[in-house]
Amino acid sequence: MIPEIEELMLHWARQLGRVGDGGGLGSPMATIIEWGGSAPRGTPGPRLPGGGAGIDHIASEVSAALAQIERQSEKGALLVRLAHNRYRHAEPLTVQAQLALLQLPTSADRTYRNWVHRLHQQVQVILATRTVTARGGGRRSGAVETDLTRASMERRRQA
Repeated sequence: MIPEIEELMLHWARQLGRVGDGGGLGSPMATIIEWGGSAPRGTPGPRLPGGGAGIDHIASEVSAALAQIERQSEKGALLVRLAHNRYRHAEPLTVQAQLALLQLPTSADRTYRNWVHRLHQQVQVILATRTVTARGGGRRSGAVETDLTRASMERRRQA
């Protein structure tokens, strides 16, 4: 397990638990109920982009990384299922319950830890790649060098 990625995954789960998968603004009726009428306008102070609707940038990057992992292979889809089972439940599931949801033997605790570590590694690599790409690192997303399904094979061939 990579502690920094664990913290990012927990942040991602908290954000999704707070506002859900979709962004968007609240309903007008909810605004009327919250403010007892029309919401104040033109008030001084900082404004949140989009009125505070939706998940923050970090959580959206983690969501994008998980979506990329899910598209890679069947094993990637299983890793994303692991992420949802591990982080998204209101009441944390036991390791045995998570193993059962993944259809793995409940005695495979070491296997579970390896899967969590592999999830963290893949999220870390994708986030690093997306950061370099976003900063104009010279490579386009989707290039052979940034496609994680082929990146390790390309490095092995070059070595």
